[in-house]
Amino acid sequence: MGRHSCCYKQKLRKGLWSPEEDEKLLRYITKYGHGCWSSVPKQAGLQRCGKSCRLRWINYLRPDLKRGTFSQEEENLIIELHAVLGNR
Repeated sequence: MGRHSCCYKQKLRKGLWSPEEDEKLLRYITKYGHGCWSSVPKQAGLQRCGKSCRLRWINYLRPDLKRGTFSQEEENLIIELHAVLGNR
């Protein structure tokens, strides 16, 4: 695995995301939606690749992302389904 050839031509940031970058991505996607991820960084004013923006959105910034522990109902459902389905 490696970077796409387009990533070598640009000076892209790697590593931790700053709060300012998070805010730029959040504002852009809230206003315009995500559409084509390869065009999001340029349109949002970020020095990141599209894949990095997509993963940041999906794993950290989505408003419908649930954080924290499972509720008792969710935990019971997991145990019940595991008893029925097992390890797959």
